[in-house]
Amino acid sequence: MGHFTQEQLTERYTMTGRLTQIALGLVGVGLVLLIAGIFLESGKKKDTPADASHEGHSQRTEQLVIQPVSNPQDAHQDGTHQEGTHQEGTHEEGSHEAPHTETPADAHSGEAAHDDTHQEGAVHPDAAHADGDHAAAGHGEHHDTGVMGRILANLLLCSVYFFCIAMGSMFFLTIHRVGNAGWHTAIMRVPEAITQWLPVGVVGFVALFFFMDQLYEWLIVPENADPLIDAKRAYLNKGFFIARSVVFFGVWIAAALYLRKLSHDQDREGGLFHFKRSEVISALFIIFFAISYCLYAIDWIKSLEPHWFSTIFGVYIFGGSMVIANATIYLITAYLKTQGYMKWVNDAHFHDLGKYTFGFSIFWAYIWLAQYLLIWYANIPEEGIYYVKRYRVEDHQYLGYSFFFYSNIIINFVLPFFMLMTRNAKRKFLTYVPVAVIVLYGRWHDLFLMIMPGAVGQNPGIGLIEIGMFMAFAGLFVYVVFRALTSSNLVPLKHPYLEESLHHTTGAV
Repeated sequence: MGHFTQEQLTERYTMTGRLTQIALGLVGVGLVLLIAGIFLESGKKKDTPADASHEGHSQRTEQLVIQPVSNPQDAHQDGTHQEGTHQEGTHEEGSHEAPHTETPADAHSGEAAHDDTHQEGAVHPDAAHADGDHAAAGHGEHHDTGVMGRILANLLLCSVYFFCIAMGSMFFLTIHRVGNAGWHTAIMRVPEAITQWLPVGVVGFVALFFFMDQLYEWLIVPENADPLIDAKRAYLNKGFFIARSVVFFGVWIAAALYLRKLSHDQDREGGLFHFKRSEVISALFIIFFAISYCLYAIDWIKSLEPHWFSTIFGVYIFGGSMVIANATIYLITAYLKTQGYMKWVNDAHFHDLGKYTFGFSIFWAYIWLAQYLLIWYANIPEEGIYYVKRYRVEDHQYLGYSFFFYSNIIINFVLPFFMLMTRNAKRKFLTYVPVAVIVLYGRWHDLFLMIMPGAVGQNPGIGLIEIGMFMAFAGLFVYVVFRALTSSNLVPLKHPYLEESLHHTTGAV
């Protein structure tokens, strides 16, 4: 195998006691911070005066009220539309609507129907609250779940975050196998190890099965209280939700374990049987992945706000998953190389991983912009509501996420784009590692912005609960992945494309 010795190519990773201590220490410290955060937040709840507590409940449960209108002309015929009333009710009194866009369509006769939609669709928070029953008033928002709701939201956030890394790594392996790529062979043990997080990470989702009634609005709002949610109950119901998730998780985990077994069998037995079998499994997985991963994103994240519509949300989650998966593969490979392992990995391998990070960050930004612009231009309340309550800042009722919204595109696109633009930036650890850290935080930042407004309400901030939960998950993730690396050689010795990968080059710098 070129100039590499047999000893080098048969080396196995040994997880050091120090790394084990760091990983388990992260878990321990994270749990301590999580418990401390829970006590602090519980104390704040007890110390809050009754009036302030009632006001906080009102702000959380009466966020942005959109009641879908089946026929805007009906509102016009009933005489409910008046221009002055529309302006006062939706702007001055703080009732929420989609961001207004002046388009040529405003000059047409459809203007009245469009305004009627806003007038009928916007229900003033005070009116809904006065009834004493938000669901009955057509509100369809969460009741204040307090500290428990915040814990569940962070459990969901961290479960999705690390699952994104593992699923991105799974797609990395299968798409290269189906494409008969050879360059990644020398580093494929790293993404293989990352995929072993799947059977561990699924535990967080299973735990959430028992608390869904406190997290998802479509389970909180009773039937016949919200026409739009009622129209989706054939899909959004607890039994079907759990059944879908069990099937998705089961197939993903089975595919990850089986592909890794085929890779190890290839090492022991050689030949092409296991190699060809992995190609078939990978092709079937990609087809299933394309459908199931989009539905998974819709189920676990998007359905937190069931009034919202987006046709590319699953692709959006996929783009972000690939960014952090490639960043994680790069960081782990770089760590192993600095520890004296994987001497066969060269600058060209890191260059290609860096190009993936660079390319998928652009892809993520493209999907972000495509989703935002289409919703902004259409100016439909059920769609625009998602963005309105994330970027509006002039009214405290708009939940306080404007910083997360405006900084999201900077962290996840602008910084990676300019910092990884040059060829050498993708090869040098000193340049890439800070970008990878930014990218890893950026994905958490993005998921925070997606999950918290629908699951918690007003911005809870980044406190001990958020930090503690993430540290505990991160420590367990590090332990599982590096423990998985110890179970086989760091290079697939009998892989038919190994020779090509060992001498991989992307040309002179």
